[in-house]
Amino acid sequence: MARDYIERTRSLIASDRQKEARLAAVTFQTKVTKAIEGLLKSPDGGERTRAQLAAYTASRAAYGDLTKVMVVLRAREALATFNKALPATIAKFDGAQVDKIAAQLHALRKTEAGALPFALALVGLRLKTPWQLIHLATRAAKGKSAADVAATPNAIAVSMVLDRLDDKRQAVRIALKNNRVVAVRDMLVDIYGIEHALQVRIRELDQSEWGKRLRMIMDGIAELVNAEADRFPDEVGHILTSRSLRRHDSLAGRLSHLAWKARETIGDCKKLIGQT
Repeated sequence: MARDYIERTRSLIASDRQKEARLAAVTFQTKVTKAIEGLLKSPDGGERTRAQLAAYTASRAAYGDLTKVMVVLRAREALATFNKALPATIAKFDGAQVDKIAAQLHALRKTEAGALPFALALVGLRLKTPWQLIHLATRAAKGKSAADVAATPNAIAVSMVLDRLDDKRQAVRIALKNNRVVAVRDMLVDIYGIEHALQVRIRELDQSEWGKRLRMIMDGIAELVNAEADRFPDEVGHILTSRSLRRHDSLAGRLSHLAWKARETIGDCKKLIGQT
């Protein structure tokens, strides 16, 4: 089936028959979806699939990845519609923009609940400031605590931001090994900014599973930087451990935080007035 599909699409693309090529892709995806669903629904299909995947890859996540692929294939039309409705870029993600996308996510969940993480990932790709994805959870919460945020439908957005932070930890490790000091400095600025954003926007974070994971990631980053900084000249090591990398601690950063808190308080007051 795959060989026939490849040969056909090559011919269609070579002759610039784009519409037919897209139709062929959709048809192939449908066939693959039905074939895998049939396999997994059989009594021993899951175990047999695990065994077959183990023969081709050493990754323990292979079976989980397959089920995720199945979610995307089943929800591909809904995800395509959702993706098309998103703005090309989102420079500032707050207020009405958050509410609008939250409504679109709500509509998607009604028919394709399992596709929510993939829809959130599509939103994240549009954000100029990716950590702002958490607004989809915090804005919908009845309170500011981690428990309140965790109870919202889009709470997984917080975990996804932590995933991104962990990816940055891996990137820091690789950059340090390759002596890319400037790149590490810039990544650390971004990392500390994400850490600060999570801490100030979600109360009682430290007592939550999110907070425990955040601390584990940040401790890992600190260990990496401290271990590698020692092998650089003093002036270079100082760059990587400087408090100036935590820009929220600067005067400008503190003033920006105070301004944000003021806006947040005003917003809370408006909500309270509306409720009464």
